Amino acid sequence: MLKSLAAAAAALVLFAPATQADEVWDSDSGELVYQADEFGAAIISFTHPDGTPAELVIPDLAGNVDERYTHEAYWIGESDMQCSAALARPGQFASLTWGRALVAFDNPSFPTSFTLTLGDCFWEVGYSMRAIAR
Repeated sequence: MLKSLAAAAAALVLFAPATQADEVWDSDSGELVYQADEFGAAIISFTHPDGTPAELVIPDLAGNVDERYTHEAYWIGESDMQCSAALARPGQFASLTWGRALVAFDNPSFPTSFTLTLGDCFWEVGYSMRAIAR
């Protein structure tokens, strides 16, 4: 019985559908990689236009592959820019480097490119980058 359970578990791993973590986009700043779904949010790693590492947190996008439109989000990074308060995603590092973001997908279904518009701290979004789906 134990061998049957182990075989079934192995089959589930082998035949599980691909996850969004397989999504990768290219931009002028480098790769954007869908890393995880956490607490209902999609987490995407990227290089901020200032050249520093950052993560994009898109609430309510976790597991969503068919209804991608325009989503409010935020980014957290590591640079010399500092906001007046720290921000973190649950269970991760807190940073004084963060800002608002707007993610506008070209099409509602995976795979699709998007435009990412960023702002610093609470300031309005004001600079953008294109993320081209691979």
